[in-house]
Amino acid sequence: MLDLQRVHAVEPRMFAYNENKQAYIADAKAGTYAQLVQAAESCQVSVIHPGKPRDMTEPGLDELIERAKPFL
Repeated sequence: MLDLQRVHAVEPRMFAYNENKQAYIADAKAGTYAQLVQAAESCQVSVIHPGKPRDMTEPGLDELIERAKPFL
């Protein structure tokens, strides 16, 4: 189970709990790729996998993609 309090602070609409009180990505479109990478970096159990950016025009993508590599 990921620490929702930590990652929820990144973008509250992006994460939610299921009926078993396990956190999940509720809406990946609710935040930026940068926020998803930040959530992955702050997840204590490394269960967030940012994947590829949706918006290829988001600033700083080269750095974000490098930061996301350990979680892919």
